[in-house]
Amino acid sequence: MQDWTLKIDSEIMSAVDLTSPANFKYMSVNKLHYTTKYSGILFDMDGTVLDSEGLFDKAQLRFLKENNILVSSKDLSEFKGLSYKHFYPRFMSKFNITGVVDDIRLKLRTYLHEIMETELEYIEGFEKFYSTYITDCHVKVGIVTNTTRLSYQKIDQCVGIGKYFPYSLTASESREPKPSPVPFIQAMDDLALTSDNTLIIEDSQTGLLSAVGSGAQVIGITTSLSKQDILKIDNSIHVVDTYRDIAEYLENC
Repeated sequence: MQDWTLKIDSEIMSAVDLTSPANFKYMSVNKLHYTTKYSGILFDMDGTVLDSEGLFDKAQLRFLKENNILVSSKDLSEFKGLSYKHFYPRFMSKFNITGVVDDIRLKLRTYLHEIMETELEYIEGFEKFYSTYITDCHVKVGIVTNTTRLSYQKIDQCVGIGKYFPYSLTASESREPKPSPVPFIQAMDDLALTSDNTLIIEDSQTGLLSAVGSGAQVIGITTSLSKQDILKIDNSIHVVDTYRDIAEYLENC
């Protein structure tokens, strides 16, 4: 795996004036605590920090199969990023599912938690990005998700996500779910941030609409949507494919 920290060549160092901005590239980002115009970075969770969108698909497919409904993951794409408040009415309507919503929620959540225990992983590059560009760099961070607090706690048990995010806002506490901009605005208020000094990283249509509506600068990572689809949402979104691309953006902004 590529080492993102800018290495210092000891032989070059003796001949380089490190006080010159032109020679900044020779310095270690970790040692210098790179500077950025952003005071805070807010992350979405599923599909942005965690490679988890496919896991919920598996839970849905299992439930549907048990009810003799055979579909593929493509038939579930419209649900990505939705809060439970929006997901269950649409899910049940699309597949003509009858029953008590809370019972269906419990079954799907049980399936999802079983899958997470063995298959949940971070998006490739996130952990390295965090250790290099967030740890000890005096940037406030938070996670803003349409997941419930109960599921977030299960995720923390599985992969320890809490060690990366001292602040988290879930659908259980948010005054409104995404795609409303309220969750990100609420998080900025809680962290004493403004839209001018906040960067948001998102992946889904629901989340990107929420992020853009908050007025903050938005990065869209192509884990769920193509670049073209992201730019259709709003052409002000800075589109990236990887966390390496996000690192380069921060180094140059």
